[in-house]
Amino acid sequence: MMVFTTMTLNNIDTEQVKDYKEAIKKDPKEAKFTAKIEGDWLFEKGGPQFRSTVKVKDGTYMMESSHPNFAGPGIRPGPMAFGLFWFAACYSSTFVTEASMREIRLTSVKTRVEADLDYTAQFDLGETPLISEYRVIMEVKGDVTETQVQDLKEYALKRCIGMFTIKHAIALKADVRLQK
Repeated sequence: MMVFTTMTLNNIDTEQVKDYKEAIKKDPKEAKFTAKIEGDWLFEKGGPQFRSTVKVKDGTYMMESSHPNFAGPGIRPGPMAFGLFWFAACYSSTFVTEASMREIRLTSVKTRVEADLDYTAQFDLGETPLISEYRVIMEVKGDVTETQVQDLKEYALKRCIGMFTIKHAIALKADVRLQK
């Protein structure tokens, strides 16, 4: 009987990461794909306003959001919360994955992303930028040095798709189609 062991460190399947990297080396097309999400606006009063169902390993996962409630929280997170979650999760994942690949054991990683917002333009009351600054604050514990932490920080800032999106203008194509 063959027993397969998976190498994990910091809750990262390092063998899977190594295998994927090798697959990309053999065929660079393996690194390219289109990420997408689709959702529906919900019209039921008092309920969430947007819903998307995404595929996960064992089935599907439903994500719901509410329009930003400017007077306080809605019944679901607003779009900005999902955006900040994406940035924090992506940055953390890139940081921890690279630490694992370098065989650095971490015991705690806490990430906070902050965005300074200005809704003046959204309400047609001026042209100030909607977001003036993002900040990422990460607290790390483990068998790691300050130099390693700073190197991992720089690595994650350069290699994380979420951080890349914040730091670079990316082409956007928008298409709205009237359905009859």
